[in-house]
Amino acid sequence: MIKKILGNIVFKNFSYLTIGTVIAQLISLITVLRITDILDPEDYGLFTFLIAQGLLLIRIGDLGNRNIIIRTIAKNPSQTNDLLVNGAILRILALIVLFSIYSAYNYNFGSLSFNNLILIYVFSFLSCFSNLFELIFHGNQKMLPSAIINLVYSIIWFIIVYFILKRGTSITFIFLLYISITLVKGILYLVFIKYYRLFKGSVQSFKVSSRQIMKESWPYFAMLLILLPLTDLANNFLDINSTNDEIGYYNLSERLLGPISLVVGMSLSAIFPNLSAMWSNNKEKFHNYISIGFGVYMIASMLICFIFTLFSKEIIILLFPDGYLSAIKVSQMKVWYLFFMSVDSLVGVFLGAANREKLILRFSIFYFLICTPVLFYSSNFGALGISYGYVISYGIGLIYVWFTFKKSFNIKIKYDLPIWTLALSLFIISYFLTSETSLVYKLIICVSILGILIPYTVKKYKPLITE
Repeated sequence: MIKKILGNIVFKNFSYLTIGTVIAQLISLITVLRITDILDPEDYGLFTFLIAQGLLLIRIGDLGNRNIIIRTIAKNPSQTNDLLVNGAILRILALIVLFSIYSAYNYNFGSLSFNNLILIYVFSFLSCFSNLFELIFHGNQKMLPSAIINLVYSIIWFIIVYFILKRGTSITFIFLLYISITLVKGILYLVFIKYYRLFKGSVQSFKVSSRQIMKESWPYFAMLLILLPLTDLANNFLDINSTNDEIGYYNLSERLLGPISLVVGMSLSAIFPNLSAMWSNNKEKFHNYISIGFGVYMIASMLICFIFTLFSKEIIILLFPDGYLSAIKVSQMKVWYLFFMSVDSLVGVFLGAANREKLILRFSIFYFLICTPVLFYSSNFGALGISYGYVISYGIGLIYVWFTFKKSFNIKIKYDLPIWTLALSLFIISYFLTSETSLVYKLIICVSILGILIPYTVKKYKPLITE
């Protein structure tokens, strides 16, 4: 049985992606330690802002067709060349429009120089194509080359940062180096595509192919645009209403939370196929999973966030220069937004498995209406202000989502009120009551709470799980 599991292509691909991503995340975090040592918060803020703006253009420029391309190639590899060529043309046209819109935005609201704009455009252009090449591997279920290339990319950037960059190096030169390794990444993808002979099939007319791609991908694209304020515009709000220092603190907190986001994302990706099959084959078992599994998942998530909040001060003081101490409170607040988001993501997984995409879209629109004005206003108070904005606005939105979700399945979540009360209590303990507490007392608090909660949770849920 073990041999069969290890030989299963799904298990192999998941393992390749997981191991590669975890190692790349660790290398990236070590690289950030060096970058923050080289750059002061203002310059680090500008550098990360340039990357964030490039990623924003890439995210929109993909036009929401990532899953469509992967799915189409997986079903019919002979469409690879058509999707590659016409997908590239679509991206070029989209980026031309986006560059025009972003230039107008920057002229009226932004603060970037002409040279910085050119750097962002070159970075987003190269990255869009690199991402397109990566989709070919995913569609052909060849995750190992993709994992290796991303790992090599992280290692090259690590070497550049540690052995080439020095204090006083201009942001322009650093970002040029970053663009250069993005180009190398794209070239490596092309070489591997050629090596594995993945260029297959003929190319249809652009009109026919692009119409089909956009027909299938528009719901994803619409969702992407609706959720932009929550997922990608925090840097822009801070750029308009605050300073580069605050952008630096905010992005450093995002980097520190990366491993936790990774664990949450992978766990949800792992259970989605199983839940989809369960919805089709055994709805009673599916409802039981919601009723019991949600509570276990929430308790595990909140304990991770609690531990991070409790010890984030010591982590930042140990790893980063004194100029970045303001990121402590930002990270401690933002991790609880991550907790809310993990709960909402699990709601989305259950709804997606049950083919209720319309309800997911309704929730997205509701979050957009609630969160966007709050985030824009709270950005006037810097990185900590917008972090409060995320927690407050998303928390308000989640109240509606939670009750609507339970009503849509006509189900009760076991112990949901005590669990939410526990989450609030852990937040207060970790964020407000221990800011000046010594490390020894924090360890005592952490061990005591874990020693009480874990056995109690097992005692409560074990009988339900074994029924």
